[in-house]
Amino acid sequence: MTAKVARLRPVPTIAFEPEEGLRLRRSAGEAGLAKVQGAEDSRPHRPWPHDIYCVQMKAKVAVTLVDDLFSHVKALEDLYEIQIHDHLGLDELTFQIHQIREAAEALQPS
Repeated sequence: MTAKVARLRPVPTIAFEPEEGLRLRRSAGEAGLAKVQGAEDSRPHRPWPHDIYCVQMKAKVAVTLVDDLFSHVKALEDLYEIQIHDHLGLDELTFQIHQIREAAEALQPS
């Protein structure tokens, strides 16, 4: 069968089971558990605090930006045949931003 024929086949729909929560609660009751994750809603029991999530996303953006800056400085050095990397303090900035990212990931609840 070719890939073109496989793409023309209809994709089967996912069956919706409204009784799934009832089934999970019943199986939890039979096992002697009070609550089962996913029986009432699909959210985790301990969601991340919004502040921690924002700090972690900002740290990831900062790491991306500093990595991009580092590659641009390297390109400038190669293009103009100069050494400006040591004068900018880019290594210390990169180290500090990566430390901030690791600290933000450590705040993530387990």
